[in-house]
Amino acid sequence: MKFMKKLSVGFLSAALLATSVTGTISNVNAMSVDELPESRFEVDPATPSWQKDTEYPAKLTWYVNFDWYAQPGWGMDTVTAKIKEDMNIEVEFISGNDENLNTMLAGGDLPDIITFDKNLSVASEANKFALPLNVLAEKYDPYWLEEAAKPETLLWYTEEDGNIYGYPSFSTTAQDYEDGNIFGDQVFIVRQDIYEAIGSPDMSTPEGFLQALRDAKEYMPQTDDGAELVGFGSTAVDIANGGDGAWGGILQDFLNIAPTVDGQVYDRDSDEEYITWLEVLRQAYNDGLITDDQFSDNDNTMKEKLGQGRYFAYLHTNTKGLNEFMSDNNARNPEQTYIAVDGPKNSNGDNPTFSGGNIGGWTQTFITTSTEEPQKAMELITYLTSQYGTMVATFGVEGETYNIVDGQVEYSEETEALRNSDIARFDKEVGLGSYWFVLDDNFAIEMGQKPATSIRQMVEWAADKVAPRFETEDMNPTTGSEGRNLTQLNIARVQALAAYIQAPTAEEGRQIWEDYLASRENYGYSQILEYQNAKIAENLQKLSAE
Repeated sequence: MKFMKKLSVGFLSAALLATSVTGTISNVNAMSVDELPESRFEVDPATPSWQKDTEYPAKLTWYVNFDWYAQPGWGMDTVTAKIKEDMNIEVEFISGNDENLNTMLAGGDLPDIITFDKNLSVASEANKFALPLNVLAEKYDPYWLEEAAKPETLLWYTEEDGNIYGYPSFSTTAQDYEDGNIFGDQVFIVRQDIYEAIGSPDMSTPEGFLQALRDAKEYMPQTDDGAELVGFGSTAVDIANGGDGAWGGILQDFLNIAPTVDGQVYDRDSDEEYITWLEVLRQAYNDGLITDDQFSDNDNTMKEKLGQGRYFAYLHTNTKGLNEFMSDNNARNPEQTYIAVDGPKNSNGDNPTFSGGNIGGWTQTFITTSTEEPQKAMELITYLTSQYGTMVATFGVEGETYNIVDGQVEYSEETEALRNSDIARFDKEVGLGSYWFVLDDNFAIEMGQKPATSIRQMVEWAADKVAPRFETEDMNPTTGSEGRNLTQLNIARVQALAAYIQAPTAEEGRQIWEDYLASRENYGYSQILEYQNAKIAENLQKLSAE
């Protein structure tokens, strides 16, 4: 599903650059912690407060800072109907973008709860618009601190003033890695029918990779609808904004090039293993195995073409985002399904190493100073963060949408069939996975959460290739001169990548890349590295304290 977004950490990866929300933050309609009303009952660290508060009705407004986020209405799907029944609560979801968020923050009249990308610069000013979750929990719902929230995550998000203002989505801790409750989210896929027809070749070496693309094109020049078969594609690049798709950190992950060495940023872009594979892509382009659409199509368009079986091989950075398109493809022709196989490797043949999730997660969720229902808002956060709430939001209602068999969740036949055949209807009527804001996704995996059938083999392929990279989290500057320089550097970088791949000769391609590497000081590269290394040191210190 489109919201199941887990970002991989890669040096200078544009995916990690923050959008700046810079509007003035007003304290109009602000409630201080000293003004919080008393709890309606005696709280108990062993019991979530929502279980004691069912007689008190409340209505909350929850703002989600993504235009695409839309729900059918509270109580209209299985998940929210269950939460409504459990908590005696109504929630109105509102979606928007950075401009909307700026306007709200400037006006000071905020919804009860807000969720936005943790990399937005305004997250660092949360004390101006958000109530500390730890204070709310101590007053209204200590179960959140004692049982629901992850201890490592709480420590990670504890600010210098001792408070925790926002709680993340998809926070993956060292314990989660140790327990093996991790999914990989990077993949190299091929169309199985073509792959097997050309002998299931080894595509992990430059020679094998290029020969397989040529053989695939020779075997099937056109797809079922008469379109040209494209030998190879990858996550869309965004040249204008510095988005490297899968050509940067993802390809470097496949080549097992470490992002740091001895606690310092490693220059992955200068690594010869990486440059070798840039040359492979250049050859593929010049042989007609990569088309110009790679440089112009957006990501959704490219995935729609995947759903039509138009690519032979594809390198992708968000496997869960392929579910709908793989389902479309399999419905179109089940004989032309895509599968994950070993893709590019370094010259030693090492397996790739991916980040299976970071401790900081993706978004942060805050209870604002404008709320008139701080207790009920905290109870809702506790509900969703807890194992019980994670089960409801991920699996639905036991005996209705799932059953527990040998300690593991098994979806009902009806739920599983709908999930794999009509994702739009599934989202609207069932809502599983739609309320991801503070869930314990790794607990859901432990309980048997599995990707949709259309992408299950792909996700499982990556499962044993993940390792934490907590030290590199949030290491990129997002504000000030370093932030502006990094933005410009990323744009120059992806322009150089595109120019290299489109270069007519190996010599010209190599020169383009060497010129880019030499030009990085024009963008304050040394200052950016200094910032990143300081952030890595800070993260390592924080991790050692845990």
